[in-house]
Amino acid sequence: MRGTDMASPRARGLGAALRDARIEARFGLRELGRRIGVNPALLSNWELGQRVPTPVEVSGVLGALGVTGERKAWIMLLARGVSGPSWFSAGSQADPAHYTTLIAHERVATSVTVWAPLLVPDLLQVPDYARLVFGPDLRDKDRLDQVVENRLDRNRIVFGAGAIPARMFVGSEALRNHFGDAEVMLRQMRFLKDLIGISRAVTIRLAPSQVVTQGAFSRYTMKDTSDVVYCPHHGAGVFLVGKEAAPYAGTIERLEEAALSPVESLARLSVVVDQLLKEVKAQRRATDAGLTQLLTGEQPTTDESNTDESTGESNAD
Repeated sequence: MRGTDMASPRARGLGAALRDARIEARFGLRELGRRIGVNPALLSNWELGQRVPTPVEVSGVLGALGVTGERKAWIMLLARGVSGPSWFSAGSQADPAHYTTLIAHERVATSVTVWAPLLVPDLLQVPDYARLVFGPDLRDKDRLDQVVENRLDRNRIVFGAGAIPARMFVGSEALRNHFGDAEVMLRQMRFLKDLIGISRAVTIRLAPSQVVTQGAFSRYTMKDTSDVVYCPHHGAGVFLVGKEAAPYAGTIERLEEAALSPVESLARLSVVVDQLLKEVKAQRRATDAGLTQLLTGEQPTTDESNTDESTGESNAD
């Protein structure tokens, strides 16, 4: 039996996978313990990542729970590689092992700091924006729906009664990258703008995307006061602890110094919302004009007074 002074990322991921499998199978800790001959307290330690079961013990748990196929395969992959503090997870967040390890840290974190230089932070994405982010890589609609649902489910850690403090540093490029869909981006920016005014847990600050050299990352402060830094990459995720996570404290300090204040960020987001609103209205007018020409065969006339009036409305919003 292996013990750990501090739960490693992979140990937390394995524990979360075992817990989810047990709950889905409708087993209590005592019932499962009797079935496989393991003390319920030890089972709880496994699920929390405080102690690590051997691959043989994991296989026994999965057998008792009736877990088979692909799910058993990736849980066993976690079980065979829990040594070492940090961990590299192949696959995107759509990959079960990657996703399970990520939410295992979010569930037990006491606070989170996020740097998102190119995209809106995962935890603040509205559904349609999340679809645009995942869409190019997930062609299967059912799988895309599940991945988007998973992403939205994660935001419980920053919203609701159990919300934890969350500092969100959003890069300037994230405000410009709307994937060719201004209407979705308008809804997303309005959501961020509203959050600044109403959320007690979430702090949103805008910063130049080039202010630090590091790419996107999230730093989770755990209940034992240790830090875990999660770095998402295309097709992989890296979880860093200890000395490997330490340099990110300096990165966060530089972000603190360079970022706009929440009030300044709100003002900037208001400008972005106004600009997107104008773009959306212009697109709608162009679409209406095209339909008119298609149906009547006549070239629509441009009413300058209506154009000015429409622009005035967007400025008032």
